[in-house]
Amino acid sequence: MSERVKKIFSNLTRECDALVLMNGQEPMLDSSLFYACNLDSGLFEDCAAVLLPDGQAFLITSQLEESAAKKAEAEVIVYRDAQERAEALKNVLKGAQQIGVNSRSISHFSMQHLTKLKEDSEFFDVGTALAKARMLKDAAELEKIQRACDIASEVADIIPTMITDGVTEYEVAAEIGYQMQKKGASATSFDTIAAFGQAAAEPHHTPTDYRLQKTDMSLFDFGCRVSRYCSDITRTFSPREMSAKYTKVYETVLEAQRRAIAAIRPGVISAEIDKIARDYIDAGEFKGRMIHSLGHGVGLDVHEGGSFSPRSQIVLEENMVMTVEPGIYLPGWGGVRIEDDVLVTKNGCRLLTHAKKDLAEMKID
Repeated sequence: MSERVKKIFSNLTRECDALVLMNGQEPMLDSSLFYACNLDSGLFEDCAAVLLPDGQAFLITSQLEESAAKKAEAEVIVYRDAQERAEALKNVLKGAQQIGVNSRSISHFSMQHLTKLKEDSEFFDVGTALAKARMLKDAAELEKIQRACDIASEVADIIPTMITDGVTEYEVAAEIGYQMQKKGASATSFDTIAAFGQAAAEPHHTPTDYRLQKTDMSLFDFGCRVSRYCSDITRTFSPREMSAKYTKVYETVLEAQRRAIAAIRPGVISAEIDKIARDYIDAGEFKGRMIHSLGHGVGLDVHEGGSFSPRSQIVLEENMVMTVEPGIYLPGWGGVRIEDDVLVTKNGCRLLTHAKKDLAEMKID
């Protein structure tokens, strides 16, 4: 029996005989399958997990993933071809009338296949219940996230050694990824953002062959995976020829982050945390220049389970992991973003990322 499976069912608001999680071909993989079965390796393309209200889990897997499947917290059923896969699904779902699916992750092809197998059943979305379950991390999850945060933080602190006049965004992005894997990460959490000068005004800038100039700030948004679990951190480094304007922008962003983090604790509505940082930035000359939400959940997906945004009404609970990443973006000039991963604790919160971020420590020699 799986405690994670029971936690998922406890968040449902209607009767459910079984819950089906189906993977397609990469990238159409459902992280909730890996969560429910406690899997930290393998792709499990075209595989499925069936979860039952009593905590049972069945992992229907191809022979390709049979070895990895042995580590699962589930009864493993191995298929050799599409026909055996269909028969296994049908047998496990025998008698199930009310079946939950994760609408955000299941492909149209897989949904059609499932409805043909169970023409007499009613299907409904359980995405909200899955998200709520995954938002509250258990001890094993927190250990993996902390290791991923430690690695990202260590690499953030050595970025100044990578930044030299004339280096390209490509080169630094590649070096950041290499250093994280060298320190024990299995992969990056997402494509690393390396933005020099005016490109730092683009929150999701894609690295190019642009070469760093002495007057350029440099922004890096990156993270890594440890046993599938993500970290996400952003640090912005000052130009060699730092201006008064840059100092003001940087200190405004940093203070907004400090104020928001100080307010994080159980029971607080997530929109209130966004408001604290946004109001501080909007009170000065940079009003309206924080153009994204303050943060998001982190776990098996780098964006998962809730956010700090003006519209988010999530009540913070112990063991949630969220990012706090205020930013100021000025097109034609550049931008500053500072991001850390934060764990909500019993009486407040704790930073999981620990890289340097005071202005004096972010200067490039």
